[in-house]
Parts: sequence; C-alpha cells; structure tokens
Amino acid sequence: MRAGRAQDALTAVFLDRDGVINRKAPEGSYVTSPAALELLPGALEGLRLLADLDVPVVVVTNQRGIALGRMSEADLERIHERLRAEVDAAGARLDLIVHCPHDHGECDCRKPGIGMFERAAQAFPSIVLERSVVIGDSASDMEAARRIGATAVLVGEEALASADLVVPSLLAAAELLTATRS
Repeated sequence: MRAGRAQDALTAVFLDRDGVINRKAPEGSYVTSPAALELLPGALEGLRLLADLDVPVVVVTNQRGIALGRMSEADLERIHERLRAEVDAAGARLDLIVHCPHDHGECDCRKPGIGMFERAAQAFPSIVLERSVVIGDSASDMEAARRIGATAVLVGEEALASADLVVPSLLAAAELLTATRS
C-alpha cells in the first residue's frame, strides 16, 4: 500500500470478478451461467482474509455480455447468487457487487470509468475512494484505480506501468494487505 499515516487507513477493497475471483472465459466469450463460474485457486481463502480487514469488500465488474445479448440481467443475478453462496459457505463475504452491463463508450460506469466505484461509495459512506485498493487483472482496472486515486494491485504475471503492485493471485494480494494491517 502507498499509505502509512493513520489517516490514510484503508476504507475499501474493490475487486474485479473475472480473472481475479473466477476463471475468465476465453477471449470473446463470457461467463453466462452459474455452471460456468469456476472460482480460481485460493480465491475463497483470499476473500476470507479480506473479510478480516473490516472494510467493505466490493466487486466491480464489467459485464459487456449483457449489452451483446449473450446473457440477461437475470442470468447475471443467478451467477452472482451462486458466487455469494460459495463465498458465504467459505466464511468469507462480499459486501456489494456492482456491475456495468454496457458496451464500450456507452456510459461512465464501465471501467476504466469510475461510476461503479462512485455507486459503492454512495452505498457505504465510510468509503474514501483515495484510501481504497483496487485488485484487478487488466489495464482498465489499473486505470480505474488511478482515476479514483486508489492503490492499484494487478493480478497477473506481467507488470503494467500503471500498477502499484503485481501479485500472482487474489490470495497473494489479500496476504499482502492483511500483513500491512497487522
């Protein structure tokens, strides 16, 4: 984390979904049903660790498949119901899931836009965007983190200049975050 002063205490963890919590569908495809949701190794353990931070844990996810007609809002809700059930059963938590159903250029919520982050901050007044962490697997996630002034944590093997930290998994990110808080 960039901070260090007490007033810079972490106020939220924002997570991308596909590629961070669950396996991303092949390029051009989408996770369109609960059966297609495959959690990544260590994701549930990582979410359990994040729950110990006692700040909102928020999923912010672009879901272009809705705009393209590959799935409906109801399909996405069923996917998220399954995700929440698995997370709850593992003793972890997701405080909010915010999604963007739009195609490129249609809104201000699609990452790297910041609309989803602003909606989360409205839902949780304790969130100070500049004192949050964004954990994602893409350049658009890192750019969104920059736009809100948050710490940008990239899950992946190749570094991006816009990332503050690069880690191999959500679990590794959670271990770093919880270690800096102890």
